Amino acid sequence: MSRVDSELSDILCSNEICTKIFDISRISGGCINNAFKFSTDAGEFFVKTNNTPNSKMMFEGEAESLRAIAAAVPDFTSQPLYVGSLLSGGALLVTTFLRLSTSHAKNAQILLGRKLSALHMSESPNGLFGFPVVTMCGATEQDNTWEKDWETFYKKRRLGSILDKCLKKNPRDTELRRLGDIIIDKVVHHLLKNVEVRPVLIHGDLWSGNWSVNSVTNEPVIFDPASYYGHSEMELSIMTMFGSPSRDFFNEYHTNHPRQEPAFEQRQELYQLYHWLNHYYLFGGGYRETSISIMKKLCNLVDE
Repeated sequence: MSRVDSELSDILCSNEICTKIFDISRISGGCINNAFKFSTDAGEFFVKTNNTPNSKMMFEGEAESLRAIAAAVPDFTSQPLYVGSLLSGGALLVTTFLRLSTSHAKNAQILLGRKLSALHMSESPNGLFGFPVVTMCGATEQDNTWEKDWETFYKKRRLGSILDKCLKKNPRDTELRRLGDIIIDKVVHHLLKNVEVRPVLIHGDLWSGNWSVNSVTNEPVIFDPASYYGHSEMELSIMTMFGSPSRDFFNEYHTNHPRQEPAFEQRQELYQLYHWLNHYYLFGGGYRETSISIMKKLCNLVDE
């Protein structure tokens, strides 16, 4: 048993998650984490570790997100059991283990639409937009400070924040700065002025790699959340960026959450912009070109 495996085993046992470890398997944990399946006398558990300086905050945000999702829609995600620091540096998150299937058949798509619709009926407990803790979209900290209205939250806590991060990394990118100012000052209000937005619980990073099917129940499950109470359309925007659910999903989802008009498609681009800029911030490269292209298109909606 390696030093890391031994430390993780001690943590599970000392926190009374189990008393005996039978097997430890290394499994996929995404691009920024290490992940393990622990087979124990109390069942199977999923353990993620990360050694970056903000890893404990990241896992605390994920655990709070999982708790909120599980409370809103039972069996839609795993249950968080423990978040803590590692003596070797970094932090860990322990959750219940989900056996995942690769099948995304029609029935699973319909059920995903139904369950996500139910999640988006769970409204903010204080009527505000935000979340009690910081959550992280990939490796990017998200400021979830509560705001009274969605326009302010999206301008300050999402779009403005990620633009600032991009510009700190790329201070000579005057085009990004110019287009960003127009979108913050004019476009966001233009696209939200005729829409009523309620603060509902969203996963926050629901691309195709963050949902699957529980092979035991044959029902869809979501994971790796970066939750907050925001506009439900924000959730839909990332779902079509890197792969997409089928038409069956959207038909079921929009049965309970009809498309909000006017300008639904334009708002999808506005919300996708946050995620494209986040990818530009994290990975650079061609994501700038995509971001600039969307920004120019959005700026054409208003008089500069």
